[in-house]
Amino acid sequence: MVILERPFVSDLMVDTLIKNNIPVLRNAMAEECLADGTVLSDQEFSEEYGKRGKLYTVSENALGWIYEHIDDKRFIDSISLVKDKYAFRRICRDIYPDFFFKEVNLNEMAELDTDSITFPCVIKPSVGFLSKGVFVANNAEEYRQAVASLQRDFATAGAGFPEFVVGRSRFLIEEYIHGEEYAVDTYFDENENPVILNIFHHKFMDESDTSDRLYMTSRRLFDLYEESFMQFLTSLNKTLHLRNFPMHIEFRYDGRKAVPIEINPLRFTGFCLNELQVFVSGQHPMLSYLRGTHVTKEEMWRGKENLTYAFTVLDLPSGCEDKTFNEEKFRADFPYVIDVRLVPDKSSGVAATVFLCTETANEAAFDPIMGLDMREYMR
Repeated sequence: MVILERPFVSDLMVDTLIKNNIPVLRNAMAEECLADGTVLSDQEFSEEYGKRGKLYTVSENALGWIYEHIDDKRFIDSISLVKDKYAFRRICRDIYPDFFFKEVNLNEMAELDTDSITFPCVIKPSVGFLSKGVFVANNAEEYRQAVASLQRDFATAGAGFPEFVVGRSRFLIEEYIHGEEYAVDTYFDENENPVILNIFHHKFMDESDTSDRLYMTSRRLFDLYEESFMQFLTSLNKTLHLRNFPMHIEFRYDGRKAVPIEINPLRFTGFCLNELQVFVSGQHPMLSYLRGTHVTKEEMWRGKENLTYAFTVLDLPSGCEDKTFNEEKFRADFPYVIDVRLVPDKSSGVAATVFLCTETANEAAFDPIMGLDMREYMR
């Protein structure tokens, strides 16, 4: 069962839903995207969930409907627990007892004694989506600058998403987690065992970069990190006891241990990044979860052991809201493109998403994407 919501639903997702006769909630996004397929009313969808017990969303904008219509306290409590970054940190306290974090309201941040903060730190909404409202502060002065920017700009930055998604009032201040960042798509099966579907290396230009610009995956990545991430997920679920529950989780790995950054419930990586799996294995990760038909690492990468796949989220530059993405120029500059998807919803702040592939030995060719001036790719 699936709930479609803004900001983006891919044509591949729509085709997969129709071909596999997967029930979809009737809402504005479903009516806009689906010309065919099994579409259910609020009551029909709620009743069908009671029979199936498996639910997937493409965006956390769907959570409001779920809170109002799904009568499953255990399920709702699980969503709220992993969605709240502060609550998630408390859960992980036994695993990482020395990790600094605290939660404050936006109007309290300016008065906070900076001597109580471990620098460098990350400031982010306790409930958030993408990288909106996220700042890295290396010292007290940068902290004060971040707070001023939040107080001035965050209401506008979060206007495209509902309050329960961007959580404008509560912010988490936590110590900066060093190491490379990785994004993992996983679900816990009916026996509470974790299944890993995707592992992405989320690359940044430097430690101050918080963008969602570039993600990469390869067989080598799975060989290096699958075991470490699986160990954490297994330990985590000894506390959470999640069952039939999909989620996207972000880690930092410093070469010794994997430290989680946050969890996003009931979905995999956003803006269809998770669908990179289709180009690798031929199976949509949503189907893997709903049907319990996991593709093993060996099956997934057979014949593609020496390839690296990449995905980029290309932002919509300020002042270019009336322009469109110049796909031809991007393809000319990056001849490794395998698919381009325009994002029509301007409020998302994204112009397009792009899938790419090259030999693993040549994966550094993707690095310039991180520093692109997107104004050069609009027309």
